Amino acid sequence: MNAGRRVLLVGERDVRHPLAGDAERYLHEVARRWVAAGARVTWAVTRSPGAAAREVVDGVEVLRSGGPPGARAALRLLSRGARFDAVVDATTGPAFAVPLVVGGRTPVVRVAHRVTALPGRGGLAGRWAGWAREDRATVVTSPSARHALRRGTGVRGPVFIAPPGVTADETSDRAADPVVVVLAPPGSGPRLGPLLRRLARVPELRVEVVDDGSADDGFVEVGRAAPGCRPESLAGVVGGAFEPPAGAVGGAPEPSVAFHGRLSGAARGALLRRAWLVVSATTGEVPGSAVLEAAAHGVPCVALEAVGARDFVRVGEVVRSPDDLGPAVARHLAELADPGHARRVARRCRDWADGFRWDRTARLLAAAVAHQAGAGRLRTGHLCAGRLRSGRRAQRRRARSDIAALVRLPAGVRLPAGGLRVTDEVAEAGGAVGVLLNGCDEFDALGVLERLGVEGAQVRLATHDDLLLGPRPASRPIPVPTREADAHVHSR
Repeated sequence: MNAGRRVLLVGERDVRHPLAGDAERYLHEVARRWVAAGARVTWAVTRSPGAAAREVVDGVEVLRSGGPPGARAALRLLSRGARFDAVVDATTGPAFAVPLVVGGRTPVVRVAHRVTALPGRGGLAGRWAGWAREDRATVVTSPSARHALRRGTGVRGPVFIAPPGVTADETSDRAADPVVVVLAPPGSGPRLGPLLRRLARVPELRVEVVDDGSADDGFVEVGRAAPGCRPESLAGVVGGAFEPPAGAVGGAPEPSVAFHGRLSGAARGALLRRAWLVVSATTGEVPGSAVLEAAAHGVPCVALEAVGARDFVRVGEVVRSPDDLGPAVARHLAELADPGHARRVARRCRDWADGFRWDRTARLLAAAVAHQAGAGRLRTGHLCAGRLRSGRRAQRRRARSDIAALVRLPAGVRLPAGGLRVTDEVAEAGGAVGVLLNGCDEFDALGVLERLGVEGAQVRLATHDDLLLGPRPASRPIPVPTREADAHVHSR
């Protein structure tokens, strides 16, 4: 984000809200990096009981008020004459709500953390969504989220991918006995039943069930409020369906389970450092931040088929049915009991997590904002005729925004300054340069290279992993599956 720019971020909660989760952390990590780059960021959110109306957190001005998520604070600012260069709409309400408050002259970029919460094609909300400008940019965290957005909501404007990052933390304190951390939405007790019954057969196992932040209330299981719940016998949780481990006798250790509410980042990190395996039991959008954080600690993941699961679960397994979750978890736990196998898996997990950094997330979201601002200038005719002609040439790219081309430049070749679009990416390592051209297929990319005077480059369509990790030079290979079960992770 350019120095001196004023950005209004409109959301439901800020990072210090009692119910803050991965979505709030995502926005905070981006906002504080924009502030470090010299931008002024104001975050308008709903005020929780006892919270200050105004607070500065890591340089980000947080304004809290009652009423609809962030809208009242934003409207109050704008009614008092506050001016912003751009607005980032991170609410989960109707797509048209924040643009109506802001007005048509300020570029608005929407960040969709939960695709399923956006308006569908039918009903009044769907008609209003269709009324919203088709050229307004949306940012999602993964390729599968973009696909779900297109298919389920009818969004036709450009949709950019800005995956979450992970803080470099390779510390691990793996427990001597198996520990499984289960990420599950509130009220998912019936779905967890088959998994817990299967895990009841694993001796000396500890299961930590954590609210994955996909709903607004704390995790509640079997009618009990979970926060602060003491560990229980797994037999007591699954009742008469419990089957003791084969060969167990009188005083054999019995598996236990603890239910937690929504945890702070530090508390969740402490659990992940002890874990052998993470399980995502959500059928909604999988929290990519949690899966990547686990991978950074060397912990693989088994997940139910869901938006984001095939994107962020690289080491582990994705299963199609809750009935398949228990057998898959038991199989991975048996393999992870081998210390040598566990070390190899941990290394692959960290290699995968190493490709995701918050600095890149902030750059990608800033590029989407710059793109939207540029689209507004083209629309109102504020550019010179030459730039307008260039804008017309760019229409082909805009219409093909869901594809990209990866370019490997010959050694020693550099691109001229200003030759790429703001949403294109360039990465360099060890003298090797990779470029990701968004909105281009390989034929369009050849035209771009010809215009820039670049010869001898290697060009191909970008893959799923290229979209997630960016144009990593060939000197930094992407970790690949090494076992048969991992092949299911990226099967399509």
